[in-house]
Amino acid sequence: MKIDTQGMSLDTGKDTGKSIEEQRAAIPDVKPKQINIISDSLKKELKDIINEVLDEREHQKKLNGPYDFYDEIDFI
Repeated sequence: MKIDTQGMSLDTGKDTGKSIEEQRAAIPDVKPKQINIISDSLKKELKDIINEVLDEREHQKKLNGPYDFYDEIDFI
């Protein structure tokens, strides 16, 4: 038994009569399983929490004024 490194096929001593391309075409496509790690109810709850935090941040921004803009007096 020997391995053909050029064609990357295993020489088992018997001739299958198929080329490398035909052998590759015969391999079925992988069908990945979809795994639902987070349940739908948890997704909804997390989305609600994130939106609530963002709403609170927007409310605080309106109360305190824009926090990204500084007065020129602060830099002098």
